[in-house]
Amino acid sequence: MPISKKDRRNKEHKKADAAGTRAPVKRNGLPVKPPKPTSICQNCRKEIVNTNKLQLEVHAETHDQKLWPKEKCWPNDFP
Repeated sequence: MPISKKDRRNKEHKKADAAGTRAPVKRNGLPVKPPKPTSICQNCRKEIVNTNKLQLEVHAETHDQKLWPKEKCWPNDFP
């Protein structure tokens, strides 16, 4: 008796789960992306992706440069 597509998919998923190689997916079948690393501004507490250094610098310029330079806004990203 031939195996249905649904049964075959469930069988493949069980094997991948047991082996630990199955990627997490949403209910609609799209893969779940890992969250991007973020940093929080020390002045206004705004959360921005820390891989984009230009965006961090532009945000730091919105604060008073004498009191809050980029090194003070993002101490971990601009040492």
